[in-house]
Amino acid sequence: MNLSDREILELNELCGAVVDGALTEAQRARLAGWLADSEEARRFYVRALGQSASLHTYASEMCAEAPDISVPPQRLARAMRYGVWWGTVLPAAAALVIGLWFSYRPATAQAAPASEGVARLTGAKNSRWSAVALQPGDRIEKNQKLELAAGLAEITFDSGARVVLEGPAALDVNSAWDGTLRQGTLKASVPPEAIGFRISNSAVDVVDLGTEFTMIADGRGAAEVLVLKGEVEAAPRGSDDETILLRENEARRFAASGVSGVSDQEKKFAQFTQPLALDRFAPAISYVHWSFDDASGELLRAEAGGRPLVSSDAHLSSSDAALLAASHVPGRRARALHFGGQLFARANVPGLSGASPRTVAFWVKVPEGAATDAWMVSWGTAMKKLGSRPVQISWNRRPGEGSFGALRTDFGGGYAIGSHDLRDGRWHHVAVYFSAGDETVPMQVRQYVDGRLESSTITHTPGKSGTAPLTGGAAQMDVVWLGCRLTGKQPERFRGELDELFIADRGLEPNEIVSLMNDNRFPASAVATAP
Repeated sequence: MNLSDREILELNELCGAVVDGALTEAQRARLAGWLADSEEARRFYVRALGQSASLHTYASEMCAEAPDISVPPQRLARAMRYGVWWGTVLPAAAALVIGLWFSYRPATAQAAPASEGVARLTGAKNSRWSAVALQPGDRIEKNQKLELAAGLAEITFDSGARVVLEGPAALDVNSAWDGTLRQGTLKASVPPEAIGFRISNSAVDVVDLGTEFTMIADGRGAAEVLVLKGEVEAAPRGSDDETILLRENEARRFAASGVSGVSDQEKKFAQFTQPLALDRFAPAISYVHWSFDDASGELLRAEAGGRPLVSSDAHLSSSDAALLAASHVPGRRARALHFGGQLFARANVPGLSGASPRTVAFWVKVPEGAATDAWMVSWGTAMKKLGSRPVQISWNRRPGEGSFGALRTDFGGGYAIGSHDLRDGRWHHVAVYFSAGDETVPMQVRQYVDGRLESSTITHTPGKSGTAPLTGGAAQMDVVWLGCRLTGKQPERFRGELDELFIADRGLEPNEIVSLMNDNRFPASAVATAP
């Protein structure tokens, strides 16, 4: 399928951001997903970056002093050769070109605030920390440096990648998608949703293709990489050597002197393929769930922990029998709720308007090319930090603020925008983690589409509000609204379909979001008593 004009324009913008070193995390996720799914997009990407490198080289020949070149010619040539045989190594090729350019992005790229949480401590065994001690469940901030003196520690990144450190070890958590191992041993497990996750070292950059690998850094400028499952792209740093595709049971040592084999690799493979005994931390989940499987009528039954929760049953806004009958349609699972621009629904959810973290997850189908009536799920807040303004989940209708049609969460003073255009007439799984924190903790919003992290940063202007104050006072508190906007002079109604809505009382881990998407339930051991 040929790319449309709109897709070419967006791809060109993303490629320009890569070259300029200004690629945001949301753009990175969008580009990674696109390259993994579309051969046309991959070909466009290689041509665009190849042309940029050629122009860069030509410009250098016209200057008295040679400029810094981001990618050595050998690597560029190898990337260009991928255009001939995309069909044989599609995931590897996509991750390669992304990894090469992301590895060498200029240091002038704007960094996100240091207080942005991008990972969590999810497991440990006899761990002892040299500097700041982490406690079970602690959030880990972007650019935070971890120093593990002894024991084991499992870090789950918001992208879904998990790494286990074996002390003594030092790891810099750069973002939800990459880290730098300065010293020690690390074992990484990367699910399909986190393909493109990267671990760097002074000797090598490793881009994971959805697999398991171990890196051992000696702290003196050398590192060993052992692939336990799947494949990785390993790019030597500080040399003109080409990127190496390492497959299962293959290993290499990277150092300033060059690339070599690992002399005792059989012994190390036997060691690192053994399961690790960790104490994992998973707080219990309380939730409310609406399946929308009701065949007719205005009542939408709720449940919690598999038991009916009458107090949170939702109600549609109309008593018109024909309109109600048309609102119950085949869904992603069993039946769904259809909004045609006229209906909305509401339900009571105790504690929803407070400051506690929560995750809202549901399936949504937005008509192809939709232009108006975007509001999906909303709720009022009583938080002074938000100016008592609501939180509203929709798709973005303001192209000047981000990707048009992408998942968007608005709140008092800011918004978060993803990258995937939801307006394709297909079902997509959406999960939004939201936490207002307190007066000293910045807003936290993480958005996932189809199990993949789309954005973990927000645009927030203190003193300004992206939405108007909520009217109705106490009557609007602890109420979730479906299919309508809570603010503004003109009522707006959603056009599309919703299915399987969950509201959980904490931030879900990436693997829990994927499990909910695939199985439509939480593990029984994780579910708390019904609220």
